[in-house]
Amino acid sequence: MPVKKAISLAVTLVALVGMAFMLVSGGRAQEDSSLEAQSNGKKEKGFDRQITANMERMIEEGRDIFRNDTFGDEAFWGDLLQLHKAIEGAQFGGVGPGVSPATALAVGLKVDSEALPNSLVKDLKKGRVNLDDPATTLALIKLDAVVGVKGAFNQDGSLSSVGITCAVCHSTVDDSFAPGIGKRLDGWANRDLNVGAIIGLAPNLKPVSDLLEVDEATVRAVL
Repeated sequence: MPVKKAISLAVTLVALVGMAFMLVSGGRAQEDSSLEAQSNGKKEKGFDRQITANMERMIEEGRDIFRNDTFGDEAFWGDLLQLHKAIEGAQFGGVGPGVSPATALAVGLKVDSEALPNSLVKDLKKGRVNLDDPATTLALIKLDAVVGVKGAFNQDGSLSSVGITCAVCHSTVDDSFAPGIGKRLDGWANRDLNVGAIIGLAPNLKPVSDLLEVDEATVRAVL
């Protein structure tokens, strides 16, 4: 057989084998993809279903702890620093002018818009909510809308204490409603949080000054 003819035949055979391989591989890929799709569409059974249910339960429990558990730190923020008294102000049984939503936002606290009732959202959009009134702050805390801040209330509506959760530092919002107000972004650092300014709002900084062995005036000056 002439050399040229042999080479031509060899090239043709290689091409045919390559095409056959591609067709088979493509068919197998489609089959594998189809099987995977069928598998994903099947309901989990037995132990697999228990694993998934346990995973989902643990995620929900973790989210709840992250958002809502103060780990008893009301003993510090409430009992010692008495921050709740500064938040509500003298008008509601506390001390000073109180902390308005405008002040709360200014020190970096965030408001979860999804925790707000529709009526309040409408009023906010129409400018009917006084963001300079501490009463509005108390209402937002009652709605659990201030991210990472948990309030304990007396029967008369005044604050009896306040606690802080992990979310105050490790959650923020997307500002979709207004600056500092929007949908929660858990796990995103709150880069706007001014911890010193928040502590500085507390009426009793003696526990901090005692710990640092300086006077309260120095603590407030530093904060």
